[in-house]
Amino acid sequence: MNKISILDTPVDFDRNDFFSLLSLSVGASYSWQNAMGALVIGNSGWNVDVKSRTVTFGDRTFPCGILGSENTRECTWLWGWANTESNLPEMFLAPSRRAKRALPSVPEFTAGKFMLDELHTGHNLAMVSVGVSDKTTCYYRCPIDDELSIFIQIEDLPDEVFAPLPLDELAKIYLRVISSFMCDHRLLAAGFLHQNGYEFSENGATLTARGNRELKFTFEEIQGICRVTDVNLS
Repeated sequence: MNKISILDTPVDFDRNDFFSLLSLSVGASYSWQNAMGALVIGNSGWNVDVKSRTVTFGDRTFPCGILGSENTRECTWLWGWANTESNLPEMFLAPSRRAKRALPSVPEFTAGKFMLDELHTGHNLAMVSVGVSDKTTCYYRCPIDDELSIFIQIEDLPDEVFAPLPLDELAKIYLRVISSFMCDHRLLAAGFLHQNGYEFSENGATLTARGNRELKFTFEEIQGICRVTDVNLS
């Protein structure tokens, strides 16, 4: 399955702004994470083998690599490529290096270690990493102890995880996402549609996509951030 990157989304956005990148990424990443949970993980536990660069859920094993680690005591994020004391195999660090190469002017991806906050969480950093990846990937949070978790990026998942959503299902997930994540609603709609393979058009404060049905979003701008006022499926 060919991967569609958020960086190719045909809308105006600041390619160096983390909030914009997260807004573009969060819709598809959220739906893929849920699909991976339902189709692959279920109630299984996890096991990461660093040497073979794999993660196992139950009896299913997939290639993986580290993105970074989250320390809840220090409230910090450390990218895998910057963790020079870990002696992790170079290939296991590949996802973190790919994310850095994809976003060379984004401070959150070039600083090796930094403080976390409401916007900058391990989950949000991992979702943007997935969004800009040139591979069909998901991420997984692996708790090591009460304070430390590593975030891995998983490859070679079933195509069903990334299957394009029909517009009615996409609209339902869109509404869930805006109630759960801080994001720009216009960029969320654009990125979500783009990563599901839909073409769309913009006309003033509306964004419209057509598939077997028509999905129209209407927005208003408040303090420089777009908020949705109506989602109409016809």
